[in-house]
Amino acid sequence: MNKTVIKSTIAVVIAALTAMTVIYFIYMNIERHRGLEAIKAAEGSAAVLEKKKAAEEYLFRIRKAPVKIYFLDNEVQNESCFYGGRLYVPFEETYESLVGLMDERAEDFGVIFDNFIFSGYGEDKINPYFLNVDGRCYISFYKLIKGMGLCCLFDSENDRVDVFYRKTDTSDAPKIVVSDNAKPALLRLEDITPDGYCSKPRYTDEGLEKLRAVGEYLESRGQRFYLAVIFRYVNPEQGIDVDLTEETNTYTADFLYTLDYLKDKGGMVVIHGYTHQYGDYFSADGFEFGCFSGLDTEEKARRLLMARTTAELLGYDCFRWEFPHYGASPSDIVMAEETYDVIFQSKNKLFRSDCIGQKKASDGRSVTYVPLPAYYLNNIYELDDMLKRIDKGEKKGNVVGLFFHPSIDFEDIIIESTPWGVRNWHYTPYKALPVITDKILADGYTFTEFEEYLY
Repeated sequence: MNKTVIKSTIAVVIAALTAMTVIYFIYMNIERHRGLEAIKAAEGSAAVLEKKKAAEEYLFRIRKAPVKIYFLDNEVQNESCFYGGRLYVPFEETYESLVGLMDERAEDFGVIFDNFIFSGYGEDKINPYFLNVDGRCYISFYKLIKGMGLCCLFDSENDRVDVFYRKTDTSDAPKIVVSDNAKPALLRLEDITPDGYCSKPRYTDEGLEKLRAVGEYLESRGQRFYLAVIFRYVNPEQGIDVDLTEETNTYTADFLYTLDYLKDKGGMVVIHGYTHQYGDYFSADGFEFGCFSGLDTEEKARRLLMARTTAELLGYDCFRWEFPHYGASPSDIVMAEETYDVIFQSKNKLFRSDCIGQKKASDGRSVTYVPLPAYYLNNIYELDDMLKRIDKGEKKGNVVGLFFHPSIDFEDIIIESTPWGVRNWHYTPYKALPVITDKILADGYTFTEFEEYLY
């Protein structure tokens, strides 16, 4: 091949690459413009505004609830109500009934008496301690149980809640503790959603109690964690649509009770899509954004905003986002940047770094991207691979982060009740999360907030 042909070939290649680059930048600018226009239009759209108004009217109206409370099979209270999606009970009557049924062993199980020192009714509209219901003081059932140092089990099918003394089984308590100089690592509990009515649910009443056990376990080891929550569960094939802003019952109250519990144990909410599905797919299985989604840009913009509104009206953090299955087109990315401050996103064509990065949104805000390079544990048999990926990230100096479906360990979280009203939780130490936590702590890391990487 002579020099002239070589030069011609190089010129053609350069021209082609230049043309491709120009086309790529034109495409990205078009996508960016589409995204900005769509999210701006959605903010003032009738669909989004009407959804928010209807949700507010539904959630912040006091409704009589059918839920009955029991302790040691004694009925404590049969008057209850729903507000903000949560269960409320008459304060004085419920508290005095519980105390009256307890014996001298109560304090041995950490029961706390006379610590309810609050002022006024309803300081917080969304999730207040107290409500004034026809002149009577009602208290958040979760805050009553938490304040007294008790625990409970919901029975949604029978509209019943049983209250128990609480005792954690520490016979297999691990010896590894958080180092004073521990480096940050990140953990996200994935696909938390109210799927209790589907044919193969993860989060029945029993599953939700075991999820609370996971949160308690992590807190007991000094670990903080993120919760990827799908607030609206949709399963078209089975005719299920659980929208927490349109439906409140014993099961949905159990779900929010669990989220409140996990939040108090160190959990931080990440909004994981609006429904995490489209078409005939069910939540947590289907895509919702990206090239695999059958939704147009305008509908995706509405879903981004309705997801944020749902979290906000239920009283949870509404500034962290994770695309379902990490699927996102350039216009989806732009819309998410306009809506959220933090985006959990995997390494892909748009974001090549395995470290936390920041970008500027169109309004000048700084948007933080958080990758979890160790990816996720699909089942217990892949645990060794997960530990190797953690090692790899540590050696490279990348973010040490992973996400985990808590139900993988549910079979080995043992929960039982004693005849005298004690509820025992025992997390088998050789299961996935304890092994991963041991690994993280032994290597001088600790699960915490991503901000620890920024300072």
